[in-house]
Amino acid sequence: MKEVSYKFADSEGELEGAFVVWRQVFVAEQGIPENLVYDGNDRAARHLVVKEGQRVIGAARVRFLAAGQAKLERMAVLFAFRHLGIGQEMVDFLVGELRGEGIKKLILHAQHQVVEFYQTCGFKPVGRPFVEAGIKHQKMERIV
Repeated sequence: MKEVSYKFADSEGELEGAFVVWRQVFVAEQGIPENLVYDGNDRAARHLVVKEGQRVIGAARVRFLAAGQAKLERMAVLFAFRHLGIGQEMVDFLVGELRGEGIKKLILHAQHQVVEFYQTCGFKPVGRPFVEAGIKHQKMERIV
């Protein structure tokens, strides 16, 4: 594996790279309809991209909800790059960046099978599980 970098997308090419990752992970692998993955909120969000060289291999978006609060969404890593610590590094990068921007709380809706992963990243479950896009989810939050 080449050197991996973490940054906010600052070009249309990087944003399109994030969309390619989402299409592969959410649409192709998980069968989520594209209209749910691409919901019209992307232009108002910031996008984290993880790159191996010039190739985007992971992505997430952050939407700013209220003063001091942001929501992590669409976090995904291509299959060949999973279980290498990239997800943890993505969360660490985001927490560091968002803390510097005055965000106090980060929330997310975790798919049931990755709740334990997010707990290792410092998130705590909030409320009861629910179904979103036909998949069981758990609301989680972390103080930044």
